Amino acid sequence: MKVCILKNEESDSHVPWVKACEKYNVAYDVVELTKNTWLQEATKESYTFYLLKPPGEVERFKSLYDERIYILNKIMGLPVYPSYEELVIHENKKTLSYFLKARKIPHPRTDVFYYEEEAAEHIAKTTMPVVAKTSIGSSGSGVEIIRSAESALAYIKKAFNGKGIRRRLGPNRVTGSPKKWLTKAMSDPAYFFKKLKYYKAVFRDTQQGYVILQEFIPHDYEWRAAKIGNSYFAHQKIKFGDKASGSKGINYVTPPEKLLNFVKELCDSNNFDCMSIDLFEDGKGGYVVNELQTVFGHVQKFILEVDGKIGRYVYENDTWKFEEGEFNTNESYDLRLQAALTKFAS
Repeated sequence: MKVCILKNEESDSHVPWVKACEKYNVAYDVVELTKNTWLQEATKESYTFYLLKPPGEVERFKSLYDERIYILNKIMGLPVYPSYEELVIHENKKTLSYFLKARKIPHPRTDVFYYEEEAAEHIAKTTMPVVAKTSIGSSGSGVEIIRSAESALAYIKKAFNGKGIRRRLGPNRVTGSPKKWLTKAMSDPAYFFKKLKYYKAVFRDTQQGYVILQEFIPHDYEWRAAKIGNSYFAHQKIKFGDKASGSKGINYVTPPEKLLNFVKELCDSNNFDCMSIDLFEDGKGGYVVNELQTVFGHVQKFILEVDGKIGRYVYENDTWKFEEGEFNTNESYDLRLQAALTKFAS
């Protein structure tokens, strides 16, 4: 058995998969999906399956990755993990909004406008505030809470007639530590220049010609749930200012069974095997899906803690069972590889 790791434009994007493969003695090759020779390289051997690491910061590389995985998986029938269906809604808030609406999954109303006049008409009859989002952008980057119609119209004008919508330049200055970042950068010049190049690429990746406007859902926290194979995790992300996304504030509380059931049903009905789900409580005992991301990180080395014990939930014999243990090593890529092996090599 041999697998193929399909790296993205980031030089170290393949590293977590490599670590997982070496830990479990799985033979592998690494192919740069961004290169012109990608198809020849990715099909030079008969791989058992392909391990994906879709990008999440620069829209043109996100499009490239989706297009090429479509050819490998949907045209050539080659197995990939995560699935193409999980990939295509990752860091694409346009497609995600269409998906949630089509599947009738509860979510904040989200409108995508490709005409300035249509967007302006929408604002004229919309209650403020609204949430403006860029299609790509993680950890709260590209998200703005707009509190007046005048500000919303200015945002729309900038998207259609101005320089476009830019995401933040540099690290998150609200929730991060600029001093800590500067200290690390000064002690490691290679790290500094790598990060500088990355931040400049994100800042230059302007969104022009369309806007995404979302209903504002008042909240004090947001649930982050995740499913990897048969493992389930959840914790609360505490709001910092107006946002829970990217806040890094975590409250490890025992997730209610109703939440776990909602996440399981959502993943089962859509064949999701590797997915994080950000949810708001709707005030009526239910949940509203804010984000779905097949690639996700975690601030701590674990995602779930119950009564001071880290672990996971599994669903067995029609009941939820907590299992203590370290299931999120290597940024959860060890667990991802185990899930992929179960799916394709068992």
